[in-house]
Amino acid sequence: MRTKNLIIVLLLFNTVLIGQSQVQNLIQQGLDQAYNMELNSAEKTFNKVLELRPNSPLGYYRIAQIHFWIYLGSRDPGEYQVFLKFADMAQERAEKIIDKNPKDYQTKYIAGNLASFRAMAQATNNSPVDAFWSSKKAVGYYEETLELNPKFYNAYLGLGLFDYAMSFVPDFLKWAVNLTGLTSDKKRGFNYIKIAFKKGTEKTEAAFHLSKIYTDYLAEYDSAFIFLQSLSSRYPNNALFIYQYAVSLIKDKQLDRANDMLNRVINLHNKKLPQITALSYYRKGEIYFKKNQFKTAIKNYKKFLDTSKELDFIGLAALNTALCYKQNGQEEEFQQYLQQAKGGNQDIFEDSYAKQKSDKYLSSGITPIELKLIRLKNDLDAGKYKIVYDSLRTDVEKIDSREDKAVAFVLLSEAALNLKKYSEATYFAHQIESIKVDSEKYTEVMALLLKAEAKYFSGNREGIKDILENAEDNNDFEFKDYIQSRIEWLKRRLGK
Repeated sequence: MRTKNLIIVLLLFNTVLIGQSQVQNLIQQGLDQAYNMELNSAEKTFNKVLELRPNSPLGYYRIAQIHFWIYLGSRDPGEYQVFLKFADMAQERAEKIIDKNPKDYQTKYIAGNLASFRAMAQATNNSPVDAFWSSKKAVGYYEETLELNPKFYNAYLGLGLFDYAMSFVPDFLKWAVNLTGLTSDKKRGFNYIKIAFKKGTEKTEAAFHLSKIYTDYLAEYDSAFIFLQSLSSRYPNNALFIYQYAVSLIKDKQLDRANDMLNRVINLHNKKLPQITALSYYRKGEIYFKKNQFKTAIKNYKKFLDTSKELDFIGLAALNTALCYKQNGQEEEFQQYLQQAKGGNQDIFEDSYAKQKSDKYLSSGITPIELKLIRLKNDLDAGKYKIVYDSLRTDVEKIDSREDKAVAFVLLSEAALNLKKYSEATYFAHQIESIKVDSEKYTEVMALLLKAEAKYFSGNREGIKDILENAEDNNDFEFKDYIQSRIEWLKRRLGK
């Protein structure tokens, strides 16, 4: 009798193991399909998980994740509702399991991710206060997960993303952050995400987010490329990974390679994620703008303006389109797109900057020297340092406007820096400090940064930390995030 009972127990145990293995295989298969943007196939795979585990949140959670991605990439209100439907069903099942077993850390982690998806979807759907409360709930689940199992490293990814993202909340929403008790720390967030990548199992998402941080926060483009090359090679149909690779290449001034990447995204033409395609045209416009190829830039910017389903970058795209027309002597179109430049998302720097500039140009016009400086800034962003240096070396002192002269010295100092003329770069940076500007205040911070960089590259580290601290303390003007990323880059080099 005992032998018979033992056989029955073993059979039941093996059946459970086989079932678990089958579910795990299906989830991995579905994730690989989803990461490769085979979203219909992925949903079918996750539906099989639903059939095998109808009372588990797993299948509903993964389907919710797919529709969350589609919503972010399409801004389709219908997709938002589908996401909420599956998220609610997954949450309901997760809560039942947690009620029965409060120590089920894996289910708490799923609940944390569901709350995280909900927070990002709500923020995108213009419900920021709801998004903060969902964020607080997500962070609570992640912290509980790690209390129950400190070695469940995937939870560090969620915590790290919130730590990092909350650092970029606009000032007018800081009250909501304080109300919910959420905190932010970019450095801690970065370290958490690194832990998740090194020790967790959700390496694909951790790698993607690390690539963004290396690009946007640390200006370490080579590090970003390592992650993005791997991701885009493994998932060649993932338009988002390829697009992010292109963004990193643009910031590293590899414009032709970036353009090739963007053409890949456009050729993929993912109908479920049309916003990624639209943004690719925006970036192509940016590339041709930096090349001073204004007709081609206009063509791509207008394609973006015609197809984008969100306000982000609408203002800057319209401003740059206006400037392209002005560079080509088309005054009527210049005025038309200056008006349109006011219509972007004022919560992001690019579009608030575009509105500020469009207001200035509409009231005061734009001078020939300003147009020239725009072309030279483009040359600098395209890596054409000698053109900038030769053009401004003898002419900078002839500029009458203090603001224009300060901008010109920034360009000249940076060109000299990249040409390894470090003493000249320092001299030009000192000239910026002697100019009192009422606008273009970022030039004062850039003067400090350029002096610090010139010292570092010339091998003289004396006083660099003090200069960087001064730059960081005063970095509250235009291009704040870009300047901060260069400060962080240099700080990390000094710490090695």
